[in-house]
Amino acid sequence: MPSKYGINIELYNSSTSSYDINNTRPIAIVGDDDKVSGLRYFSSIKSALAEIGNGSIKNAILDLDATNINTQIIISAFTKNTQGDDLEQQNINKAINAITLLKQSEQELSFKPKFIIAPEYNDSGVWEKLKQIATYLRAVYAIELKSNNETSINEELEAISTNRAIISFQKVQRIDKVVRPASVFLIALYAKVMASSDFGFAQTYSNRTIDGIIGIIDTIEYIQGEDCVADRLRAKGVTTIFVDNGIRAWGRHTRENELGLESLHSIVIFDTIIDTLFESQKEAIDKQVADMVKKIQDDIDTFYRKLVANNVLVGYEISLPADLNTNEAIAEGEIYIKQEIQEMPLISRIVNKIYRVTKYSTQLIKEL
Repeated sequence: MPSKYGINIELYNSSTSSYDINNTRPIAIVGDDDKVSGLRYFSSIKSALAEIGNGSIKNAILDLDATNINTQIIISAFTKNTQGDDLEQQNINKAINAITLLKQSEQELSFKPKFIIAPEYNDSGVWEKLKQIATYLRAVYAIELKSNNETSINEELEAISTNRAIISFQKVQRIDKVVRPASVFLIALYAKVMASSDFGFAQTYSNRTIDGIIGIIDTIEYIQGEDCVADRLRAKGVTTIFVDNGIRAWGRHTRENELGLESLHSIVIFDTIIDTLFESQKEAIDKQVADMVKKIQDDIDTFYRKLVANNVLVGYEISLPADLNTNEAIAEGEIYIKQEIQEMPLISRIVNKIYRVTKYSTQLIKEL
């Protein structure tokens, strides 16, 4: 204890706290299994394959294994009904319940998914539940359209509104020549991109080669520099796959413009910022205003400076607006911190304007 008289020195750390980005991004698989049920967590694909039985979950994990991805797995499994009336709807209802169960993953498993897939359960009810739970968890999910031509796809898209889904329709050939839906491979590709660096969440999976597949069953028209089916579907939020120096993904656009965010990578950037703020600011709750407000503001500033330095953001501005932070609000312990941020845009189009001229003809004479 300090002395009663004389000089005492106390050392405190007043430097800003680091806002650490959580780069743990498990993939949740929803489906049927004949051996396990409920929520389970696996630290690797190998450990998951060692414990699960047969069913749609195993099929999806084999897809992930083919991509050679190193990732954590969360499964929400149910036993598939094989007897009774209306079996398809019974199992769809089970899939919907299993998706809902993912809300408890953080409390039960200490992990929450960044990606959600439910391959082989392609129903509008499943899609809507995936959207709800992905929004709740701030996750990216994948759905598979039933159509395989542009006209039918456009009709199917009319009922879909989402800004978190990777939407695909093509079947592909896995490295062991098994025909599979493309959705799991696209999710694996995005997960790899995010894991590529501490700030990989600011990148996109589009225009990158896909590991784990050797062929495309449902081929699509793609002509560089010309209007084509791949570009038209991309503009409507559908990710397509074609061959161009490898088998490549094409698409990152959303089907919901409520927030004005047309690219899925923008959604992921803001999700990551929100999750980081939640995690870093929770210790400030129930602390005195005078002790915390300046520190919180300085911590946010340091965090955004880091994002600008790593090309996640173009710029930002932080303020404590007086019209929101009124005497009444502060007396009630409510603090409003306004943050204006712009994410780094991605190139969508390059226009090369080439003009034929004759003004360099005299160069021929000079060279002679």
